[in-house]
Amino acid sequence: MDEEDGHCKETEVTVQSTSPVDSADYDPFDPQTRSTTYKWITVVLVAGLSTMVQLSTIIAAPVSPSILSHFHSDNALYRTLIVSIWELGEIIAPLLWGPLSELYGRQWPLNIANLFFVAFLAGTAASTSIQMLIAFRFLSGAATAASAIGPGIVSDLFPEENRGRAMSIMSLTGALGPVVGPIIGSYLGEKAGWRWAFWLPTIATGALSLLILVVYRETYSVTLQKRKAKQQGLESGTESPEDTEKTASHVFFKTILRPLRLLIRSPMLILVTLYLSVVYGYTYLVMTTIATLFQDVYGFSEGASGLAFLGLCLGLILGAFLCSFLLDRYVRTARARSGTSKPEQRLPPVLIACFIMSGGLFLFGWTAQYHVQWIAPIIGTGIIGFGLVSTTITLQTYVVDLFGIYAASATSAMLVPRNACAAFLPLAGPPLFKHLGYNWGGTLLALIVLVFSLMPLIFIKYGERLRGKNLLDA
Repeated sequence: MDEEDGHCKETEVTVQSTSPVDSADYDPFDPQTRSTTYKWITVVLVAGLSTMVQLSTIIAAPVSPSILSHFHSDNALYRTLIVSIWELGEIIAPLLWGPLSELYGRQWPLNIANLFFVAFLAGTAASTSIQMLIAFRFLSGAATAASAIGPGIVSDLFPEENRGRAMSIMSLTGALGPVVGPIIGSYLGEKAGWRWAFWLPTIATGALSLLILVVYRETYSVTLQKRKAKQQGLESGTESPEDTEKTASHVFFKTILRPLRLLIRSPMLILVTLYLSVVYGYTYLVMTTIATLFQDVYGFSEGASGLAFLGLCLGLILGAFLCSFLLDRYVRTARARSGTSKPEQRLPPVLIACFIMSGGLFLFGWTAQYHVQWIAPIIGTGIIGFGLVSTTITLQTYVVDLFGIYAASATSAMLVPRNACAAFLPLAGPPLFKHLGYNWGGTLLALIVLVFSLMPLIFIKYGERLRGKNLLDA
């Protein structure tokens, strides 16, 4: 296996397939020859699990006052920790589960993480003290593997020119969870009590985890090729120098540290991560502002304020729908013209998304400041959601194309700063809007996004230089 280049030459360990194959062409050691039905069932199951993971992140926000009341506490710090401690756990998760999926394959790390995740969610729902609940929230965040491993599974199953739609589904469901979470949490907490805000995702995640355990079979090409060599009695001829000359512990720690090495050694990955972190943090900032805005300014009830998230939800769906049609078309058109394609050919939609998201922030801020009819700021949040998902899907697909068999580690490297921004950037929202108002606060955020619009142009023009070389020798 050649680790000389940041592209991680996937062609040496997998057989690319550009079209559906007949059963006669099925190769148990080549995941891309599996049936189209199996591929999409796998994507939907893992995407559904990612949705429940992200939903569980924010579902605690609307029920946090009820939790404090139940445990007879008025500590404001606990109210913040109930929500944000999850993100701290989720900062750890990608650094663990993504690399393990490249060391032992996708199947068992994903299933083991799911088992822990369901157990910790159940512990949250059954907690007998607020400290116990906060501890289980942290552990639940640390047991989230779907977000890190999911893009790698898409890379395993689909060739580059057919990958965009699957990545759209995977990214959309991950983005929808935090939007739908407050809607479900607010009504569920009001009607059934705060514990059911945790029991519901526990039950749903448990069912999805069982289905994945039954349906999903290993897709990581490196693991499958090792199994093939072992079956054919050719282990000694296929093992890499890393396997034969170095100890198992050295291999383990090198694999665990791979996301950080990739991030440090690849200028392109650093820029993509910075961009995604800011965009994702902005979205959480807006999300944490919506409920307060519509309750205090527009007089919505606690339950009805959850419906204000539907604009953001609709924007996410429309953005994912558009990306599912455009991403693969760019690659196929380039391949038809020149016979080859580059990962950078996926990036034009990001430039458009920058301007769209900037416009959404501007509209949201100014209409909220002057109390324009409530539909206007909701439309603004919808535009923000459209820009977010268009950016996220395009750049995640780009990174998956770029890093090949190490897509899970590269994705994990992006998730750590992104989750940190999601946890801490919203804290800047209240003082920002208090001192500048919704109008100029939104304008400042919009202008920063416009500055970032230069980044896609740099990627398209200088992408090959910025990717970095010899990344895995770090």
